Amino acid sequence: MSAEVFVSYARTDRDRVMGLVERLRSASIGVWVDEGGIHGATLWGQEIVEAIDASKVMLLMISDSSINSDNVVKELSIASEDKKPILPVYLHSAEIPRSMRYQLAGIQHIEFFDGQEDEAFQSMIVALSRLGVSASDTKAIQSHPLKQEPESSSSPRPSDKPAQITKKSGLITFILACAVIGLLLVLIMRPTEPTETLESKKVEEQESQTHSRTSIAVLPFQNIGPKDDEGFLADGMRAEIDAMLSMTPSLTVKNASRMKDSDLDPVAIGKGLKVDSILIGNVIQSEGKLRVIVQLVDTKTEENIWAKTFDKTENDVFAVQREIAQSVADGLKLTLNEGQKEQIAKRQAQDLEAYNLYIQGRKLWNTRTREGMRDSVEKFELALAKDPQFALAHVGIADAYNFLVGYGHSPPKISSPKAKEELQKAFALNDNLSEAHASMGWIYFCYDWNWDAAKKSFGKALTINPSNPEARRWLSHLYMILGEVPKAMNEIEMGINIEPDSANMLTTKSHYLISTGQFDKAIETAIEAESKDTQFVTAYKWLGQSYAFKGEFEASLESYSRGNKIYKEKYELDRAITFALMGDKKKAKSILNTELSKK
Repeated sequence: MSAEVFVSYARTDRDRVMGLVERLRSASIGVWVDEGGIHGATLWGQEIVEAIDASKVMLLMISDSSINSDNVVKELSIASEDKKPILPVYLHSAEIPRSMRYQLAGIQHIEFFDGQEDEAFQSMIVALSRLGVSASDTKAIQSHPLKQEPESSSSPRPSDKPAQITKKSGLITFILACAVIGLLLVLIMRPTEPTETLESKKVEEQESQTHSRTSIAVLPFQNIGPKDDEGFLADGMRAEIDAMLSMTPSLTVKNASRMKDSDLDPVAIGKGLKVDSILIGNVIQSEGKLRVIVQLVDTKTEENIWAKTFDKTENDVFAVQREIAQSVADGLKLTLNEGQKEQIAKRQAQDLEAYNLYIQGRKLWNTRTREGMRDSVEKFELALAKDPQFALAHVGIADAYNFLVGYGHSPPKISSPKAKEELQKAFALNDNLSEAHASMGWIYFCYDWNWDAAKKSFGKALTINPSNPEARRWLSHLYMILGEVPKAMNEIEMGINIEPDSANMLTTKSHYLISTGQFDKAIETAIEAESKDTQFVTAYKWLGQSYAFKGEFEASLESYSRGNKIYKEKYELDRAITFALMGDKKKAKSILNTELSKK
């Protein structure tokens, strides 16, 4: 039997390691392990290098002894340089030293602790199978969730290219690599405390921190009258006032887009969104004139804190937005300082048509489809033609380029530099846009792989606007890559708290739940995402994968079938994963070959 797995370990751990080796061999896995003291021989270099080179996966046994072993560090370096998949296996709790952090950054691990060896072994079989190592223990592959944790580092860097595909068993590895390219790595974690517990603790802490702050939701403004039938002005009015108020540090602003056309009373809305007050508005346009009727309502008493009517011309819409934001602050006894007022004024367009085009572009971008995102660029460019000083339109173009890359519709080398160029133009016009700093953080994160710079940019975005949902979600992606899963879950929960009806937020959470082995919750969350937006492209992806990794293959394929009715053949690689997990490698390979022939 050829040795597909190379085992690196410290001599003092030999008894436990050899017991594990025997179990792997009994599962028909070929294992190479130093049983005869090669470490002390003069031919160490040649034999070890050849063994690592011939293997598919390095099994790195982590212990206090191994992390201090020069030979183990050498073996890890060789495997890392050869871009061999590495699966760390902890024999007990141990802190990864600096000499190993770079190679292990973002890599999943298994806890082979005393008393839980059986469960850990099943997880190991699953992990090795996904890394292209075949085993006879197929029952374990289908019936046991993987409970692992990615390593953390201050400066991890993913592999520059996927591992070479082998004819026999590299198929699953390649399919998985293709399927998860949008987030770089599939991260699996089992924290010291259950993720569920840590997640709930973080959310409780966040709720405790925000409870003492005044909270508000700006409901979608109603468009009244024949003009602007599509409601772009009304939608833009709500979105911009929402963004302005979010700059107030002592005010929590929650997204209320789901309340459009809602018949609920203010008390019910307040309970549903957990806010102290709501802002309700009607917009009337006629013959160049504009009337905006606004009410600030206490959700506990249903009393108007204030109600105002603004009669202006259409060209005064941006001044009206500022006046409403100031009136809300006054009504809630909050203070907008001069710096905030200046930020609010600078972020606005100077042309109403330019702003309407921007709102249209954002709606298209939010579809996350290739056509929608490409069309959004045209809307943003038209907005800039109307108002060359409108910095947010440059950010819109950058976001479109970023996610054309992120969803696999454009090469990074082409679109990412274009996105960065657009953001530089935005910063030249206005350096205090939360959206711009968040977008730049995404480029640092996905294109430059500069984690520190990404974290700073996301932090800057959230300093300007703590209620920026995309900054929260993108920061959660960064934390997942760094292996800080509780922080990632906390950020995505905060994002959902801001945008409770966002299918994007919910599918992101579903993805993380898959990564932590919480398949039932992942399924529940993905179903909720689909119910919020049946057109959202990744809802079907993560729902299908949730079912697949749980072993409910028919439900997985049915999820992709629903998605394919909307986006034809969008989920073929995901279907291939399901067939591979079912053991139908012939079908999986057929799908893969078909997809490769399209490239």
